[in-house]
Formats: sequence, C-alpha cells, structure tokens
Amino acid sequence: MRAGRGNLQPPIGVEDGVNTQQEVMVSLRTQAEPVLGKGAAARIREFENGELYVEARTASTIWAWLVDFLLVTGLSVAAAVAYYFKSHSVDAAVGASVIGIVGLFVLPLLYGWFYGNGRGLGALFTGIRLVRLRDGGRIGLGKAGWAMLIRTLGFVIIALGVLNGDVTVTNGARTSIDVRETKRLRAAGFVRKP
Repeated sequence: MRAGRGNLQPPIGVEDGVNTQQEVMVSLRTQAEPVLGKGAAARIREFENGELYVEARTASTIWAWLVDFLLVTGLSVAAAVAYYFKSHSVDAAVGASVIGIVGLFVLPLLYGWFYGNGRGLGALFTGIRLVRLRDGGRIGLGKAGWAMLIRTLGFVIIALGVLNGDVTVTNGARTSIDVRETKRLRAAGFVRKP
C-alpha cells in the first residue's frame, strides 16, 4: 500500500516498472470509477508536478467562456450605446465605436484581474476553475487578465473550432478543472499517480 492513497492498491505491475504511463492512468481511472463514475473517471489527468485532477468537460468550458464573452461584450456594447445616446457631439457614432472597441480590450483585462483565482462568473456558473497546468495553482492576477482577454477575443474562433470537431481548449500553460469532481477524487485518496 502506498502512502497518501488510503486503502487503495497500486495498479498491478506498477511496482516492477512494467506498465507504461498510459497503462498506469487506465488502471487508475478504473480504480476511481466506482467513486467518481465512468464519465468523471475518464477525465482524470495529471498536472506536470504529478498531482491528479479531473479535467472540466468541454461543454462546461465552452459555457464558461460564453458567459464571460457575453458579459464583457455586453458591457462594451452598453457603454458604446450609452455614449451614443447621451452625447451631443456631431460624430457620436465614431466616439461610440471607439468606446466599444477599446472596451473589448480593456474590460477583459479588468475582469480577469478581479478573478485571479481562476473563477470568473462563467467558471462559477459551470463549476470549473482555470489553473496552471504546471501544478494546479492559481493563475495569478497578471495572467488572469491576459487569459480573460484571450478568452473573450478568441471565443468566436474557439467556438467555431469546437463546432468543427476540435475540442482542445487548453493552451499548454493553463487548463480548466472540474472543481467538485477533483475534490471527490482527492477525498477518495487519489492525489498523485502511483
């Protein structure tokens, strides 16, 4: 029995180093299936530091991105429309356009800075969290603003990619985890790969 794994047994063959990394993950997912269910167990992944997590469903990630996109875009458009109707300037349409476009760049940065813990309103709504792929830690304020900017400006491109069958929503530095299922995984004693 391994420390930190409760009463769970290591996958067969791990002790002698025979299994490949893929076989170890398959065995681990099989052991976790009674606790998490088949769907969540199939989404178990490993951070670069060896800790385990349950990856967020693609649909949850897309919904979170949609909520954030609509919020930021809606606020930008609302600010532009408010300026247009309140302005007495001859070229109010130009000013409104500038406000709307600048808002699409500035608001995501501000919005991301307020949610440096990786849980914007979209993530709270869907139960996911954006974390560092390296160790599952918080992405931090500087990176959160940048990540939100990429999310909102790239949402349309990403959504079109998903519709065409590309389900990759990570960028190699960050990933979205299913908060509830990851807690259940760890509570069951699955913290690190054996």
